[in-house]
Amino acid sequence: MTTRLPKNMIVMVSAGVLGIASSLVAQPAAGPLTIQGLDQFTIAGVRSRAMGGTNIAVCNDASSLFSNPAALSLLPSAEIRASGFFQSSSREQTQQWVPLKNLPDISVLFEGLSGTIKTPVDITGTPLSAWSTLHKQYDAIGPNWNTSSSATQPLSLVGALPLKLADFDIVAGVGISQVINLDHYFKNNNAMTPYLGNERPYGQWSKPLDTLHVKWYQYLRSRDGSVYGVTPGISVNVLPGLTVGGSATLLSGTSDDLEQRVERGNLTFAINQGEAKDYMVDTVYYYQTKKGTSTLTGTTFTIGLLFQQPRYSVGLTVKPPMTLSRSWDRDVTNIDTTRKPIPVRIDDQPRRSFHESGKDDLKFPLAYSIGIMLKPTDKWTVAFDYEVRNLAEAEVTAQSVSTSTRPWVNNKAAMRFGAEYRVSDMLALRSGYREDIQAFSPDGSSIVDNPASGDIYSFGAGFKVGFILIDFAYEYSILKYQDIYQSNANYNTRQQHQVMLECAYRF
Repeated sequence: MTTRLPKNMIVMVSAGVLGIASSLVAQPAAGPLTIQGLDQFTIAGVRSRAMGGTNIAVCNDASSLFSNPAALSLLPSAEIRASGFFQSSSREQTQQWVPLKNLPDISVLFEGLSGTIKTPVDITGTPLSAWSTLHKQYDAIGPNWNTSSSATQPLSLVGALPLKLADFDIVAGVGISQVINLDHYFKNNNAMTPYLGNERPYGQWSKPLDTLHVKWYQYLRSRDGSVYGVTPGISVNVLPGLTVGGSATLLSGTSDDLEQRVERGNLTFAINQGEAKDYMVDTVYYYQTKKGTSTLTGTTFTIGLLFQQPRYSVGLTVKPPMTLSRSWDRDVTNIDTTRKPIPVRIDDQPRRSFHESGKDDLKFPLAYSIGIMLKPTDKWTVAFDYEVRNLAEAEVTAQSVSTSTRPWVNNKAAMRFGAEYRVSDMLALRSGYREDIQAFSPDGSSIVDNPASGDIYSFGAGFKVGFILIDFAYEYSILKYQDIYQSNANYNTRQQHQVMLECAYRF
C-alpha cells in the first residue's frame, strides 16, 4: 500500500472520524445525478476546433452562424456544409488511503487488501471478537476503477446565402448543430454516509462516549446524450469593415440517465473520550438503481459584432441570460436481501419499484466573448478568444419545491489560441490550444470553489478543390484532479480523443 498524501495529513487523520458534523447527510464525492454535463458546450465549426476553438474573429464560413453570426459577412458566395465526429473517452480513479492513528487496519479494508491477510486469533487459537478482529470486505469490489466508451455523432448541418437589400449586404443562414454534449460518468467504490474523511466542517466529537454508524457503498452515475439547436441567423454590413449579426437557437435534447448504489457494509465506530477506539463491519445486501431519461428544452440568442481590416479583425459576441428546462422521469428499483440466509440469489428476491418525475429550470447568466485575429502575412493567421460564462451565477430551480440553488463554481474566463498556415490555395494547416475549465471544484480543494481545469490540444487541415472544401480536426483532451480528504485522496483522470470531419460546397 502506497501513499502520496502530505505527512501532516497523517497527524490529522485520527480526527477524520471525529470531524463529522451531525448535519452532514451525504458524501461529497457521491452526489446525485442532477445537472451534470449541462455545462459542456460544443463548438460547431471544424476549422475553429482545429484552431483551438477560436471562432469569434477568425471564422470565415457558414459555421460562424453558431459562434459569431456577424462573421457570416465573410462568405464570398452561398455555402452548405455538414460535419460529424467520432469521440473516444476513458476515465479512471485511483484511491490512496492513509492509516488511521487508532484504527490502522481500516485503510487496508478500504484498499481491498484485508483479504490477503490471515485472520488473527488469540493465544488459544480462537478468533477475536467482532470489535477486535481484522475486518474483511464481503465482496470483490476494489477501490480503483477505469472505463472507456466511444460514439459517432453528427456535429452540424448549415447553409448560408449572401443577399443584397437596398444598400446593405446581408448574409442569411440556417442550421442545426450540437450545442451541449451531455456525456458524463463518475464512480466511487468507497462511498460513505457520513464520509469519514470529510474535512469540512471540522471539529471534535461532542460526546465522550458515543457510537457512529456509517453506511459503506459503491456509487455510480452516468449520463449519455446531446442537446441540439436549430439556428436561424443574419449578418448585416452597416459600415465599411463593420458588420453586426444575430441568431436565435431553439434547443432540444434527451439523455439516458443512470444511478446505481450497491451497499458494501455497515460500519459501527465506538467513540471513547473523543476518539474512535474500535469499529466493526456488518454485512448488508442491498442495491438501488435509478434509470430514466432527461428531456431538455430552451432558447438562446446571440448578438455578434465584427470589425475587419486587411491584417486584423476584432469580434464580440453577447449571449443574454437563458433558461434550460429539464424534465426527468426515472424508475427506481430497490432490492434488499439483508435478512435472507446466505447464499442467496439476488435475482430471486422481490423487487420494490416505483416511478419518479420532476422538472428543473437551469438559468444561465449573461455570457460574452471577445476575439482577435491577426494576419501578419498572407500565409499566417493567428487567433485568440476570451470567453466569460460565469457559471457560478447559474441557478437551478426545482419546480416542485420552488427553491433555487447555485450548484456550480466556475466564474473564470476561458482562453483559446489558434494558428493557421496556408501552404497553398488548396491546403491549410492548423493547430491550437484551449482551456477546459470545469463547473465543479474538487473535494478538499486548497482554494475553496476553485474549479478543476483541463487542457485541450488540437490540430487539423483544410483542403479546397474547386467548389468543394474539406476540413479535418483532431482534439486531445486531458483532465486530472484530486479529491483530498483527511483519510484518503482520489486521483481522477479523464481523457478524450475526438476526430472531426466537415465537407462543404460553395456555389
